[in-house]
Amino acid sequence: MTSKNYLCKSIKENIRRNMFLTILISLALLVVFPVYCITGMEGAGQIEAYMGMDGYQRMLLRCIGPDSPASIVVVAAAVLYALLGFGYLYSGEKTDFYHSLPMKREALYLVSLVSGLISFVVPYLVSIGMAYMIGMVSGGNSPYVLKITIMTIGLHLLYFLVFYTGAVLAVLLTGNLFTGALGFAGIMSYGLILDAAVTYMNDRFFHTLSARAPQFTSWFLSPVVVYVNSCVSGANLAEMWSGQGVLRGSGIVEHYRNGMIYGVVMLVILLGLNIWIYKIRPSESYHKAIAFPKLEPVIKVCSVIPISLLAGLVFSAEMKHVFLWMVVGTVVSALVLSAAFDFLYTLDIRSCIKPKVTDGMILAVLALVVTGYRMDITGVDSFLPDKDKIATMSVQLNSISDAFSYPEGYYGRDVLNEDRLESFDPVYQLAKTGVAYYKQNDGNEEGEIMVDVDIAFHMKSGKTVYQNYYIPETEEVLKAIEEIYDDWDYREKIMPTYYATAEEIDFLYVIDHMGRRMQMNLQQDKLEILYKTYKNELESMTFSESSKERVIGYISAEQKRQDSYTREDYMATWDLPVYEGFEETRAMLEELGYPISNIIPAEEVLRIRLTSLDDMGNTEEEVILEKKEDMERILEALSYGDGRYRIGSPMEYAVNVEIIWNDRFKETWRPLYLMNKGTVDDILKELHID
Repeated sequence: MTSKNYLCKSIKENIRRNMFLTILISLALLVVFPVYCITGMEGAGQIEAYMGMDGYQRMLLRCIGPDSPASIVVVAAAVLYALLGFGYLYSGEKTDFYHSLPMKREALYLVSLVSGLISFVVPYLVSIGMAYMIGMVSGGNSPYVLKITIMTIGLHLLYFLVFYTGAVLAVLLTGNLFTGALGFAGIMSYGLILDAAVTYMNDRFFHTLSARAPQFTSWFLSPVVVYVNSCVSGANLAEMWSGQGVLRGSGIVEHYRNGMIYGVVMLVILLGLNIWIYKIRPSESYHKAIAFPKLEPVIKVCSVIPISLLAGLVFSAEMKHVFLWMVVGTVVSALVLSAAFDFLYTLDIRSCIKPKVTDGMILAVLALVVTGYRMDITGVDSFLPDKDKIATMSVQLNSISDAFSYPEGYYGRDVLNEDRLESFDPVYQLAKTGVAYYKQNDGNEEGEIMVDVDIAFHMKSGKTVYQNYYIPETEEVLKAIEEIYDDWDYREKIMPTYYATAEEIDFLYVIDHMGRRMQMNLQQDKLEILYKTYKNELESMTFSESSKERVIGYISAEQKRQDSYTREDYMATWDLPVYEGFEETRAMLEELGYPISNIIPAEEVLRIRLTSLDDMGNTEEEVILEKKEDMERILEALSYGDGRYRIGSPMEYAVNVEIIWNDRFKETWRPLYLMNKGTVDDILKELHID
């Protein structure tokens, strides 16, 4: 049994052998802590106060906070100390020497771990302590700066151990420095590579995956990503910590806390793997690519498959025949990578070009994966359960809601989970239309007006499935949307007026067709009456009315809000379209002295230029109108916005309208859209638009 004295003596000897690296790391830490702090505090007086912290306190946090330059030194030091402590495993003579010492391998591991940790911790604590003293002398000290400094020390030391044990694991699994470096890179990034392959394959082959569905959290797949996010979250947390020690922004706190928990879990796992593998690692593994030959085919197969899929996806991204070139790129990448792995294992060119069982396995798995995605064997795009298996359904008509401007109370609502419909026949019909469409098509049809809709199936089993359909506008689709929209329980919650009462609004503005924004100087009672009048007319509009009426101006609302982090006041603004059929709202605006004209006078216009656009937005045809009667017909059909949504509307989106005014200093700041109700067909024919 190894005595405590012998262990302590071995640790001291290791620290002495680490001295050259410790000196280099100490110099780096001196640069990124005290030297950086001296230069930073020199100009800290120019930094403005924020969240109860003056410029000196903020600069001190930048110098010694979680995201300071020292965070990079932490990673580099961990890898170098791991290599210095266990690099002897790459040498036969050194391995024999260390393994002949009267110590168990667990004790040998402990000696290297403790000596590496002490060699780093001592100069780290001295350097950060010096930086803190410099900041304190300069006037940057405060209780919350001290708390953030302690948090920084905990984060850096925890992840020093995580990266140290990760690097040691790479050394233990390999037999030379080159494959060790590749192994460490693989350990740190394999989860991200796997996630990227799945994500991009889903994007390439599936059309109905909804972005509004709860997303798979991939941040924990790489210790590097978690460390970076934790450093950033810690820095944000430092900015959000007030002088009274009150935390603002619980999301930031959770990110930082999750990063610390992740670090502890990873450290325990990596330590366990290190000790177990170190105990069973063959002493004669030096100079081999992989210390355990049985792992070679496993590493090869698990590495080649996701990397070759990503290579095929990238290679074929801009190709005309996307699927064909993806298959070619994937197969070629798989063969090249397989040969590269075989060469890495054997260093024999003739051996690496010979077919192997693993090559067949890789190609077989790739064929299954690509075929499975191509045929949608999991039923992602064809998902349509029987009605009797569905408890409720939810729908988000993006073609409507995305065209609205909303108060801040709207954002953050989980519409697909909060607004469930028990009577869902029209929603089910939309889903059925979407499934049928994607059975026959791969995406957007040229020249079609597309409808964007998200649907959630809340199953009786408790499962929820989210789908997105981007389908052409048809009579069947319009009928289903009209039935959904004209249901008051649904329409009420899609209106921007639902999320702000008249009493919550501080200011109202009028925006005319020139884009001029004029503040209305109204008493609060008049403001509330006007807003309620507008609210009543907006919410009373049916689907048909709102899609076919022109927008002739806007009422812009402002509401005083307070930032939840900084507690600073700001004004939230949203624009509300005024339709030509809003007679009561327009009459009240005129009575208050802010009339909105429903048509631009032709006398103010010199000429109108109409251009037809292709799918890329380039001009195809052009028509110049100068006759008064022609210009009047165009002016009577203009809408100063694209309406509530782009479906079921006579809007000519392929026509660009430009007004040249008699007054050459006039400019139109709002886009103008042409609503063709049959009055300008002859003019559109000149643009070759039927």
